[in-house]
Amino acid sequence: MTTVALQTVPPKTCWTVDVEEKDGKMSEPKSLFTNNNETKVEVDDGVVPRRKMTMAEGLRPLLASMKMFGLYFDLPSEGVGDDRKEKWKRNAYKSYAVAVVVLLWINAVRMFSTFTREDGFGLALFNKLTSISWFVQCAVMQTTFYAASVNGRLAVAFDQVLDDSCAKHARKFSTVYAVLAWSIIAVSSAFTVYGFADGGNDHYLTPLQNHIVVSNPLVPRIIACLVILYVSAAFTFSVATTFVLALIFSCEFKKINETLKRLLDNDRQRQVSESDIETLRQKHQQISMSVSHVDDCLMFSNAAAFCCQVFSVVVLLYVLIFYHSVMGDAVIIVAYVVSMFTCAFGLLLAAAGGIIVHHHVRIHGSITVARL
Repeated sequence: MTTVALQTVPPKTCWTVDVEEKDGKMSEPKSLFTNNNETKVEVDDGVVPRRKMTMAEGLRPLLASMKMFGLYFDLPSEGVGDDRKEKWKRNAYKSYAVAVVVLLWINAVRMFSTFTREDGFGLALFNKLTSISWFVQCAVMQTTFYAASVNGRLAVAFDQVLDDSCAKHARKFSTVYAVLAWSIIAVSSAFTVYGFADGGNDHYLTPLQNHIVVSNPLVPRIIACLVILYVSAAFTFSVATTFVLALIFSCEFKKINETLKRLLDNDRQRQVSESDIETLRQKHQQISMSVSHVDDCLMFSNAAAFCCQVFSVVVLLYVLIFYHSVMGDAVIIVAYVVSMFTCAFGLLLAAAGGIIVHHHVRIHGSITVARL
């Protein structure tokens, strides 16, 4: 496991970073941040360093919400292998996550039965198309995060230790986007219940009401509202978590550039030793490899978020332009507008996350090489 130790070198007023590797090999996902048990800071004034925050602790608001909807669960660690209560708890979370994945895929497949022979080019057809696209997208997102939790890749990333500045940003980002995600879910649920009240969302009950008519569909509507709640959570928390991870990675790249500035400012000749050059290069390469590793875990979720949301934004915009006169209820019009802006905002976060990380990988890497 890679460890990083910062210590002051007496002959020079600069910082050097010593990198130690086990068996001379770099661990693939664990090289992003320093390990909590192996990180040491030697300070002359005798101040005891504070306990470092892990990424999981920084992302606690988001992770707690994700666990509620089966998007994330912890794998049993070696230290609690004999703890039956802990093992049962983790197995329960895993079984719950499996059940949610199965539920969302059954719901996505079920929605294909919403089409009938009477369907024509119009508002009803567009509603069915966007619903299918949204349900399939959220099922893919839920499955992607489940797979990343099962193989332990998310746990490895979340167990990494953040420095003080990045930890502070992680907690702030996580809190803000968790509140935003819950707000979107609340608004979406309110519009969903309103749509069922006047029968406008009965296409979500398929095959009921379009192939099998039910006189009093109250129970199916309640079940559909609960399913849509899980679908909304899969969308909002997946997009929010992916974007917050991108922000944390960008923060780490910025720290490399700040370290280089500090090295140059502390040296009168503005020169950096070869060991410092190699250390910064290795650190930049390690973070880049970790970004690539996490991207491999969540690439299907990102692809589904981008493609399906582009389709939904285009269709919803078309509906609002050419079919707003058909919508007699102002609340329904507002619901369409909110849905379009929600999809557009999710698309913006999905694209911005990749752009931000790519920007810092390229820009900060070139700045480092140029300044060295």
